[in-house]
Amino acid sequence: MTVSTYVIRNDLKTVKIFFSEMLDQHAENGLIYVVILDSEGKVLLSTLNAENKLAIPTPESEFENAALKDGVIHIRNPLLLAHRETGFLQYGFSTKSLINATSREQQRSLLRTSAIMLATLIVTLFLGWRISRRLKQMAYASQAIVSGHYDQKIDISGRDELAALGNDFNQMAFEIDKKIKEITVLNQTLEQRVAQRTSELELSNRLLSDNLQYLKNTQTQLVNSEKLASLGSLVAGVAHELNTPIGNALTVATSLIDKVNQTQKEYAAGNLKKSLLERHFNTLNEASYLLTTNILRASELIVSFKTIAVDQTSELRRKFNLKKLISELEPTLRLQLKKRKLDLRVDIADDVVMDSFPGPLTQVIFNLFNNSLLHAFEDMDEGEIEISASLHGLTQDHALICFSDNGAGIPEQNLVRVFDPFFTTKFGQGGSGLGLHICHNLVEAVLGGSLKVFSEKGHGTQFEILIPLYAPDNLKKA
Repeated sequence: MTVSTYVIRNDLKTVKIFFSEMLDQHAENGLIYVVILDSEGKVLLSTLNAENKLAIPTPESEFENAALKDGVIHIRNPLLLAHRETGFLQYGFSTKSLINATSREQQRSLLRTSAIMLATLIVTLFLGWRISRRLKQMAYASQAIVSGHYDQKIDISGRDELAALGNDFNQMAFEIDKKIKEITVLNQTLEQRVAQRTSELELSNRLLSDNLQYLKNTQTQLVNSEKLASLGSLVAGVAHELNTPIGNALTVATSLIDKVNQTQKEYAAGNLKKSLLERHFNTLNEASYLLTTNILRASELIVSFKTIAVDQTSELRRKFNLKKLISELEPTLRLQLKKRKLDLRVDIADDVVMDSFPGPLTQVIFNLFNNSLLHAFEDMDEGEIEISASLHGLTQDHALICFSDNGAGIPEQNLVRVFDPFFTTKFGQGGSGLGLHICHNLVEAVLGGSLKVFSEKGHGTQFEILIPLYAPDNLKKA
């Protein structure tokens, strides 16, 4: 750009001075000559003198041959001349100078690289030596700790990673020493503590065993009490019911005695008439009918109670017809419904004959009945209880007894707990929490069957008793 400015002004002298200064630095830049040519190739300015016999090729086609012949690289660029004519700026570089300059630069670069590598090697060796020395210190300290010298410390200064690692190592050694001292103290008192703890455990086991035995005895007593309470309820109900027919029979018998005495007096006085004798015979017939009726009623109640009482207080095995067994229990159950507007429906198939334990079975029925009276119809004036039974299964070797009511039902949260011992919603109000638990144990442990409950609050409850017709012999008595 500078050459073009002076050439346009036709100030070739200044340009020549500028080129001469560049040629003076030939050793550094390898520039040999510079010429300015017009459009026809005529030399307008040249830095070559008479002594320099370098042939300057003007056609560009000879540049390659000239470079091979003279060792000079010729370059030509267009140049704007004065009067707005286009000329050329042509200059040449010595290949030898370029090669020398390149060689010198390579040597300098090699020296710089060698110096850098040497410095890097020295720094690396120094750092490696320092790291190795610190690692050896850590290794010696580790070996000392392994040998049992837990108070060994690593003396590493600085803020680098090795110093942090050394501090962590020292902290670890301190914690190990601390834990070992604690373990040593614990080991020294371990035998004494073990003996003391063993003594405490033995005492606890004895107390636990005593408490467990006490709880078992208490539970057995409560179960027996529950059975006796059921039997006591039966006794009270039957006694109350027997009072009516026996009282009626006593009244009739007393009246009959009075009538007989009166007739004897009339006979002794000779005043016995036919009409009086006929009235006396009519009175005897009526009294005989009333006495027979009431005594038969009392006899039925006594037989029913005797059967139930004997069955409930024993677990003797015998053959029996299920319908007959329930029918013997039915009068006693109905006694408890007299003062309430509750209906009892019984539907037992005739062909259900069992070889089992009637006592536990009647105990189950009676407990379920009492449970319905206590819970299902507490706040209800009317209701119905139904007992049904039939043969069950393809082989007809099981009996399915359904006990259901249309009472209040059981809440869902209590449904899974109804068979748990001592669970009751009437604690302190007549409920012991053992009635259904006893039923569950008797059905499974004595009768060899299963007891299930289905209920929904407000829609009644149904218990399903599935028991084999022939009770297993190897079951544990409840």
